[in-house]
Amino acid sequence: MSKKLIEKKEWQYYLYEDENVYELKVPLPKPAPGFDVLYLLSNEEKEAYLTNGIQSLIERIKDMKENHSNYKLQSWR
Repeated sequence: MSKKLIEKKEWQYYLYEDENVYELKVPLPKPAPGFDVLYLLSNEEKEAYLTNGIQSLIERIKDMKENHSNYKLQSWR
């Protein structure tokens, strides 16, 4: 199975599902050349998302932007 885009807000976040694993991707244009900050949702976060929608992940998205060095980074280059 391949990744399936579940929800997105351009240049804010992208949420993917692959074999019941949810991955959150937050794009960061700076520092150059730009990065995607990646995070696999915990079971609790996944259940909260399925129940309450993206609002349940707002704090996580904010943390990913502010503390991106604590997460897996994927360069755009």
